[in-house]
Amino acid sequence: MNSKRTFFELFETDRPILKVKFDVNSNKEATEVEIENRLEKDIDTKCLDNLKKLCTNPNLAEFLDFYAKCNGFSLATPVLPKNAQKKPLLLQLPVNQLIKFTELYLPKGKLAGTIDFNKTKTLYRGEHKWLAFAQVDDGPGCLTIFLEGEYAGNIFLVTPQPHFNILKPIAKTFNSFLDRVAKDPAAFFKLTKAYVTIVGRDNQNFGYFPLQYIDSGGILFPENGEKVSLESIRSENDKTGEDTVKKKWWRF
Repeated sequence: MNSKRTFFELFETDRPILKVKFDVNSNKEATEVEIENRLEKDIDTKCLDNLKKLCTNPNLAEFLDFYAKCNGFSLATPVLPKNAQKKPLLLQLPVNQLIKFTELYLPKGKLAGTIDFNKTKTLYRGEHKWLAFAQVDDGPGCLTIFLEGEYAGNIFLVTPQPHFNILKPIAKTFNSFLDRVAKDPAAFFKLTKAYVTIVGRDNQNFGYFPLQYIDSGGILFPENGEKVSLESIRSENDKTGEDTVKKKWWRF
């Protein structure tokens, strides 16, 4: 945990590492997964103007300010080892995809059951509008923000099998959500049940629990006990040519 780390510093570090375990109670050493964080900086001004028409509540100012600076992000996409699935553990959608993504969770949407089959139905099937703005892992889990009502500006988790009371917000403001992620990304991934998926030798997928986030480092290879940077691996591959490491409520 790094209480002084800011959210945007997550995108400035060199080769961040996520320590993970398949069995958190195991005495085995945690697996180190080299990850990539990406901040999308191409601002979509036209869609941003349309989003502003939806986000008229003052509590949405931080949400709008974020999209005025960048167009979403992806966190903790595995790079190494090679048998880790290359999917981000948290993906904030670009502004032009927010409506289509939200529609998946609306009544009759492909992922409507994520809401309708648990207590969150009382929260989301009322009169107040909201947006689904970020995908957790492969889904169907997502993060939402309310555009009006008593929860305007609050961030909620939507998940089919909640392990805590998701009728309460996980953050009262958008910036406090960013701060929570930055303080301890691994803890946030655990909260939202975002796992690193590693493919075993039998081609079965195994979900590994995030335990610790390290700002920079390299992959530790057990066979030689050395940490090797992604850049050096790529450089060596380039030299040898060998693989040395295995109803719609609203629209814009």
